[in-house]
Amino acid sequence: MNSLAKNTTIRIALLCLLSPLALPQETPAEYQEVLKIVGKSGDYKSNVLKVNIPRNDLHVKVSGYALPTPFGFGGWFAMTKAAEKKL
Repeated sequence: MNSLAKNTTIRIALLCLLSPLALPQETPAEYQEVLKIVGKSGDYKSNVLKVNIPRNDLHVKVSGYALPTPFGFGGWFAMTKAAEKKL
């Protein structure tokens, strides 16, 4: 097998292995209800819902330069289901 074929085979194998990681998960209905209540969109990965809460009430300046609030001045919350305990 020549080097071009080996490189192509390795790339295809890596793509097959890593592609499930890149696929977004569908947000469960319980979490969709939370998103409706808070009026925000969220990011659902690895069974965790993360919702960013930007701040528009802060106006921060450093050395006279205004910093956008996404530079660490916002907030967020995350949630996941707890494992069920068996008694």
